[in-house]
Amino acid sequence: MVATLPSPSSACFETNSPQFSGRIIDDPAALESLVPAWRDLVARCAWRNPCYEPEFLIPLLKHRGDESVGLLVIEGASAMDTNRHLYGVMPLVSKSFYRLPIRSVHAWRPVEAFDSTPLLDREHGDQALSAIFTTLSGRGVRLLAFDTVSADAAFDGLIRRAATQQDRAVFTRDRFSRAAMHPGDDADTYLRQSMSKNRRKKAKRLLKKLQAVGSVSLEHSSEANDVHQWAHDFVDLEAAGWKGRQGTAMACRSESLAFFLEMVDRCAQQDSIRFGRLTLDGAPIAMLVDLHSGGQVSGYKTTYDERFAEYSPGFLLEMQNVHWLHELGCTVCDSCTDPNNELINGLYAQRLAFQSIAIGLDSGMHWPVTSLLPWMQSSARFAKSCVRRIRR
Repeated sequence: MVATLPSPSSACFETNSPQFSGRIIDDPAALESLVPAWRDLVARCAWRNPCYEPEFLIPLLKHRGDESVGLLVIEGASAMDTNRHLYGVMPLVSKSFYRLPIRSVHAWRPVEAFDSTPLLDREHGDQALSAIFTTLSGRGVRLLAFDTVSADAAFDGLIRRAATQQDRAVFTRDRFSRAAMHPGDDADTYLRQSMSKNRRKKAKRLLKKLQAVGSVSLEHSSEANDVHQWAHDFVDLEAAGWKGRQGTAMACRSESLAFFLEMVDRCAQQDSIRFGRLTLDGAPIAMLVDLHSGGQVSGYKTTYDERFAEYSPGFLLEMQNVHWLHELGCTVCDSCTDPNNELINGLYAQRLAFQSIAIGLDSGMHWPVTSLLPWMQSSARFAKSCVRRIRR
């Protein structure tokens, strides 16, 4: 049984903390009025998540297809400042957890997104997170699930502390890490430390071979470029490859394409997106797109022309991006890739920790969260291992 998302309302639901209130909004058009306060929250966030920033999330909500999604916002005012400010933002979707017949919601993370960490005010993260729990439990939700949320020690401590203070149980479904880069003094030094000498030599040979085929150029977009055209070039290049053949390229789904193009336009207005490309005789054979949020960069998407796979154009472009990121002066670049991506794992020396967790929102959920869910997970893993053995 799939639960129904708590009915949205424009009225605030008061939490136990008198200065905070939570409400759920399901009309993307209504979110435009929140953008100034939303951007202010982003600037005050303890943990950046570009997927939940307005330039990304509003287009995603507008082009979500038939999926029913609501945006939970936590607002508050103080005696010193009666203007209401945002202290927390998180999109929610109703979805069963392990098919249990209980009312549950998930922090929304569709295929277009790579993170479900809620936006929380850095100074009031505890209160904002507690307000999220209280708002949802007050609407009858019994379980809140996060798929791919930060496992940074400070955030993990915050979410578990807030749960403990309200006597709510937490189930950790899994933990993993993905490649990341903390730029050093200069790109050459970083690459010498993160890559073997043989691999660096191989990259030079590949580039030299490609230059023998035609004129090679490595470029990144700037304010002077038509970023919208770069976006179309990216979409076309992606659709021409294996993703296009499998039907997973953005061009294969009208909703994904509309989201991407609008997101690019919105981010370009805020100077928070950049494309990179490797061209051969003027035609792109590898492209990447990075999202920028404060000092953080997220390697959102990459694609390449499979006809030139022997030259590893995507790898050559990623190596050049290490130089661009050092020139930019970012504090961290999240690769946003699969944890087992060998190419990026061998290029980026650091790792960012993530986890998937579920939080019981009422006292009746203690046993299911602490005992039933772990047992169900263990049983499912055991069954899968048995199937693999049989197939061998």
